[in-house]
Amino acid sequence: MKGLLLKDYYLIRSVLWIVLAVFVVVGAAMAFLTTPWALTVVATVILGMISVTTIQMDKASGWRKVAAVLPLPRAAVVDSKYLLYLLLSGAGFLLGILVGCAAALGKNAFDGETMGIFSCISLALALLSGSVTIPLNFLWTEEKSMLSLILAYPLSAALFAGSALLLPDKRVACAAVAALSLLLFAASWLLARRRMAHTGIV
Repeated sequence: MKGLLLKDYYLIRSVLWIVLAVFVVVGAAMAFLTTPWALTVVATVILGMISVTTIQMDKASGWRKVAAVLPLPRAAVVDSKYLLYLLLSGAGFLLGILVGCAAALGKNAFDGETMGIFSCISLALALLSGSVTIPLNFLWTEEKSMLSLILAYPLSAALFAGSALLLPDKRVACAAVAALSLLLFAASWLLARRRMAHTGIV
């Protein structure tokens, strides 16, 4: 598993560090124009999306043919993609919180409730989009996989809108969506693990 994660890191490390540098510079400037906590959402979602691109990179490079003869379960390849997604999304979340806190303190506008709401939104968006984009990138071609992004975010927005209508308290609504997103991500992981490992797609 460690080797698979390192392989993916080497694939994206140049892009990853560029994105991080741009985020810190541009994000810090944006924080003073809008709420600083919006950076948490941006960083969490963007870093998670970068991890999904490794699936299509594997297809383009022929890595899947190599993985098929390696002495490891096919499910391990699927596990590594979901785990990488969680690691990078988590790193983006922490980075967004740190930059957001620094910007909020710099503006003397620290608000714990707003931070909590945007934190829930960040986690929910990342988990919801990951539960859709990861399996569809395994199943679809590179061209079709772009549709997974088009599908993921409207579905996330619809879920947030529905929860806001059913639950008038914003904090409760965000927490409920975050919890549901976690369940959907876990279900997506388990289903992808079973289907792709047994059908030989990976």
